[in-house]
Amino acid sequence: MQTTNKQLFYIDITLTSTTNKHCQMLKKIEYFVHIVIFLENQGLYFRNNKNNLREKDMKKSILASVLALTFGSQAFASNYALLSETRDQIQYPEYTQQEKLTVVNQAKQLLEGLYVHRYAKDLYYGISPTGHVNPVDAINDVIAELDSLNSKQLNERLTKIFKAQRDLHLVYVHPTPVRNFASILPFEFDKTVDVLGNPEVRVSNLLENLIPYVGGVRLPEVGDKVVSYNGVSIYDVVEQNLNTGFGANPDAGFLRALGAITYKGHAISLVPEENEVTIEFVSHATGETYTTVVPWVARLPRTTAASNGSDTALADSTSDSTNLEAQMFAEIRAELDEDNASPFTTTPTADSEISWAIREVDGQSVGYIQLDSFSPNRTKEDSVWIVSSLMQNELANTDALVFDVRNNPGGNILYADELVQLFTAKQTSPTELRFINSDINHHLLNDTIFSTLGENWVNILADVAGTNAQYTATETYVTKAQNNAFGQSYYKPVGVWSNAKTYSSGDVFTCAVQDNGAAKVYGENLRTGAGGANVLRHSIFARYAGAPKFEFLPYNQEMTVSWRQMVRHGHNKNALIEDFGCVSNQVVPRTLSSILDNDVGNFDTIARDLLSQPLAASTVNFLQPRVVELAETQGVFSIEVTNTEHVDVYVNDVKVERINVFAYGPTAKLVEFSLPENVNGQGNVQFVGLDAGKTQLWNGKRYFF
Repeated sequence: MQTTNKQLFYIDITLTSTTNKHCQMLKKIEYFVHIVIFLENQGLYFRNNKNNLREKDMKKSILASVLALTFGSQAFASNYALLSETRDQIQYPEYTQQEKLTVVNQAKQLLEGLYVHRYAKDLYYGISPTGHVNPVDAINDVIAELDSLNSKQLNERLTKIFKAQRDLHLVYVHPTPVRNFASILPFEFDKTVDVLGNPEVRVSNLLENLIPYVGGVRLPEVGDKVVSYNGVSIYDVVEQNLNTGFGANPDAGFLRALGAITYKGHAISLVPEENEVTIEFVSHATGETYTTVVPWVARLPRTTAASNGSDTALADSTSDSTNLEAQMFAEIRAELDEDNASPFTTTPTADSEISWAIREVDGQSVGYIQLDSFSPNRTKEDSVWIVSSLMQNELANTDALVFDVRNNPGGNILYADELVQLFTAKQTSPTELRFINSDINHHLLNDTIFSTLGENWVNILADVAGTNAQYTATETYVTKAQNNAFGQSYYKPVGVWSNAKTYSSGDVFTCAVQDNGAAKVYGENLRTGAGGANVLRHSIFARYAGAPKFEFLPYNQEMTVSWRQMVRHGHNKNALIEDFGCVSNQVVPRTLSSILDNDVGNFDTIARDLLSQPLAASTVNFLQPRVVELAETQGVFSIEVTNTEHVDVYVNDVKVERINVFAYGPTAKLVEFSLPENVNGQGNVQFVGLDAGKTQLWNGKRYFF
């Protein structure tokens, strides 16, 4: 190979995909990377493999630089710069006095009249000065000092008031241009435990596309332990940032605080005071203690302005439950070619938020479904169907199934609720919610278009009008029948894998499987993130309710509020999701080993526990596919059942027959059902297996056309 006037820069590295997120599609298998490029005036030659490593930080730095050149683009490069070079662009617009009044008065109205957790936070955290900051008192203080506050000071004060409630649904969004920036360090931290169960903080991921921006500083390896941050013990730093991270409960508070010291989206979080941070690490490989100074990298504004969400349909808006900041960070991670790393290679589906895999564990097959969020990029019904189809086809012959909702920021509450029916024999109950009893809520549900949300919501507010009740009774978005429209699709043991970043509708799903007795919850942390409300944007109130109560905010500002509080049912009746979250049935914590093996070992631990569970004695096997042409069946549907006393049959959701099958023992018995002659066109037939006491054992639907 000719190298005239150029030096060969050759990289030949054998490593695992846990150290290279650009090759996530080859997760947990060995791969061989050959990158040959020519660099002007460079004398670098680096050849390595996993058994012959040179200095690890050099390897990582060189590899990242090459990857940035290989996979990067001009568009990507123009999106990032050092914070030190960008700080003077992140400026608050100077409000008029009227604009300041609009912002604080609208904030007060949200906090005083709409914020449903206002009383619950006092009970959980206590009252200031030893407990949390009372938001209404704090807003009144701001109003009293408003004349002396400039725009920057006003935004800082309001940000701290909102964050002090430790509720990721209650968010104060900064004006443009500030909201369009973010500050990021090129790595992420996570909480782990040592062999004695003591907490540690370790590097869980490197954002490799950002590494070229920080120059030649020494960066940590994935797995290195974090000792201190700007000279302060990492555990004290976590304590200092509980409000900044505004995660609820000790588990979520810890993880969100770690996130707050490595990522700050300036739509919600304040700009770092310094341009760089000093962090002390301990190498997991050598035990060496080292200190490095890392500059903040700024994410520059996108070319298109951020939407304030005011074009969202009212019905869709009122069933949303999402962690806004996590959603924003997920967009940046996607831009950086970072995904929500699954333990192994997954297969995508028509909904990009859903992927799946099958892993062999001790000679048995275990299915895996990763739900990156509950915000489907198709219709809710389409996405439920996708999951159901996976269960009945690709994953049908697995011996157990794991849903991975770790780091899931939430989304559509109805979608999260409806998924649970797919893996339980019994009818599932939907999430219950309630309002705070306030004048502004009565106005909304009586005098505005919000009254069209449903008579059930109007009625529960009317029932407490003129009383001292803090809350209304609970209601649901849908009926129990609507919540079970798809029916059961999977009949083996199911587990849900969560962590303290499982939030909002992620909480809904995780709690719903417990409340309905549908699955076992395995948590990296004891509790989930505890986001227990549907969240609504201020711009939705301004658009649909309008003046005189609501006004649009200046400079593309936004606020979000926890509007209706989720109250659990079934096995955890009357418990709140907010602050408490869902307590794991079994904690499977992250360790150094699980970080290094991308959590494959933890998955196997969960799988083995599921595989040890006894299988249901009663079984059903459908002899027709999920969807079938009526002419092909000649109107006859067949199933094979074991250990089932009776089978109830429903046609188009109306019970038409009970078949006494008396199927005892392991030998399957054939059951056939002929549709009534007057049934034609499109429809469905559902079979429900019962024992002698009429307890539901299994169910399933078949659709015909």
